Amino acid sequence: MSKKKGDVEEESLEDSNRVVRFGVSIPIDLLKEFDEAISQMGMKRSKAIRLAMRKFLADRKWQCGSGDVVGTVNILYDHEVRGLDEYLTEIQHDYLDIVLSNTHIHLDKEHCMLIIIVKGNVKRIKELIDKVSSKKGVKQVKTVVNPVS
Repeated sequence: MSKKKGDVEEESLEDSNRVVRFGVSIPIDLLKEFDEAISQMGMKRSKAIRLAMRKFLADRKWQCGSGDVVGTVNILYDHEVRGLDEYLTEIQHDYLDIVLSNTHIHLDKEHCMLIIIVKGNVKRIKELIDKVSSKKGVKQVKTVVNPVS
């Protein structure tokens, strides 16, 4: 296999602190829009590309259902549904291997938000989410995950 300009040799990837320059071919309109967005944020292009790459890898890991991640499971629910508060507490005890902590927020007289901080295997976290999502009174479940380095 021939080496192309910008290719990185496997052995040079071992040092995670090493910075590598590489070329990317993208449509000019996409680059202009990207540069405008990061400029408004006061961010350099290299930093923005690193963040985008990390997000892509985290999303991929989540979609493939493999590996370990850390993040939050954000649950919006009706706390007046009988037994739901107790269920949400019990389910966390069933998943102590991935549940690190939680925060409970009272939004109004009827609605609460439970934020569960999780760390562990993607499949196990998805299993927790499926069980929570299926319960009557749970209005919405969203996750934010990052790869565990």
